[in-house]
Amino acid sequence: MTAHQHHLTLLIIDEDVESVILLTSLFAKAFNIEIAQDGKSALQSIMLKDIDLVLSVVNTPIISGQELCTFVKNSQLTAHIPVMFLTEEPSLEEEEECLAMGAVDYIDKKTRPSILIYRVTNLMTMVAQQKKLAQVSCTDGLTGLANRMQLDTMLNKEWYAAVRGNHSVAALIIDIDHFKLFNDEFGHLEGDNCLKIIAIIIASSKRRERDFAARYGGEEFVLLLPFTDLKGAKQVAQELIQNVQDRNIQSAKKASYPVVTISVGISAFSPTHKKNAVVNPIDLIGKADIHLFKAKQAGRNQYSADTKKST
Repeated sequence: MTAHQHHLTLLIIDEDVESVILLTSLFAKAFNIEIAQDGKSALQSIMLKDIDLVLSVVNTPIISGQELCTFVKNSQLTAHIPVMFLTEEPSLEEEEECLAMGAVDYIDKKTRPSILIYRVTNLMTMVAQQKKLAQVSCTDGLTGLANRMQLDTMLNKEWYAAVRGNHSVAALIIDIDHFKLFNDEFGHLEGDNCLKIIAIIIASSKRRERDFAARYGGEEFVLLLPFTDLKGAKQVAQELIQNVQDRNIQSAKKASYPVVTISVGISAFSPTHKKNAVVNPIDLIGKADIHLFKAKQAGRNQYSADTKKST
């Protein structure tokens, strides 16, 4: 078992309390454990939390295990999550049905515990390896932040989490002012160093575990802030602007300011409001991009945002 596996999460779905206690005792030392007693609460956990493997009985209340598996495998956001089934009355017909809908395993509950441990652990090892490869492919090589591909994935995930959970989400688009002038005067090597410094400042501005920073392209970055309203997003933007200024990176002679500065466009969305100008994740970024343009037009080294919450 690798150290990385200790950060993986196993979702156990079973309404039998004794069975849950037994399964938890088998895996709690190796993995983070989430528990659900029915398919509905399990689905909420899958959509809102970072679940790596689902271990479910076939017959779960409200939403059956098979219905849950079908949903997981048909959603772009969750199709990567493997589903293993446990059953008290195994049958070849049911096993075939479960495997046909995308389950990776179908196990008799009476199976020896050590065998169940090996099956789950071996699968989690593959999950850990896949996550490691995905991390490499989703990371910007220069700054170490997430890249555009990973941003698109997280944007959709946090957007729909906000819709389901009735909480707000904000997006900041950050642009380094006069970066072309900086490159022209100091060279691309110094330009790369500047990008790295700004990336570190942006990454250090994250206040919550789910805050997400990415390089959007060129000298632009995006900061996603779940559970953050417009007021909170403005505070983060102001701190970012000040922190970049305080870093005192010499700017190009033709730039507007003697030190490198940033401009920030802000968009915030709350699904609790009935008439939303922001209706999808693309609009969230699009509105932030419009405000970025406004901030640059107004003289740079500032943020722009709606004067009130999106309604």
